[in-house]
Amino acid sequence: MKETLPKSGWRELFAWRFGRRHAFRVEGESMTPTLPADAVIFFDPAAYDDDAPQVGDVVIARHPFQSGLQIVKRVAEIREDGRYVLHSDNPAGSDSWGFGSIPRGHILGRVTSRLK
Repeated sequence: MKETLPKSGWRELFAWRFGRRHAFRVEGESMTPTLPADAVIFFDPAAYDDDAPQVGDVVIARHPFQSGLQIVKRVAEIREDGRYVLHSDNPAGSDSWGFGSIPRGHILGRVTSRLK
């Protein structure tokens, strides 16, 4: 079972107000039921400054083939070569099955909470 994200509380709003969180609106159904389309989430762009992403983390990443497109996915696997396999929570969503694994530099931050 996929874990749910906590709702954004005053600490998350405070962190966002002072630039420690970034807001992102989810497009599409690839992360349902965890994140439905149009959900507003906060992510921490500094979450992986000192630590690496872990299996199970929900992350914001740059799409490897579509310049400027940011995606929300769950880390499913960390390969020995340091590349990350990302999966959708919705089996019908697009993920690493279609675009392959991505380098660490494509991961922009860890999703911390859901506003709406």
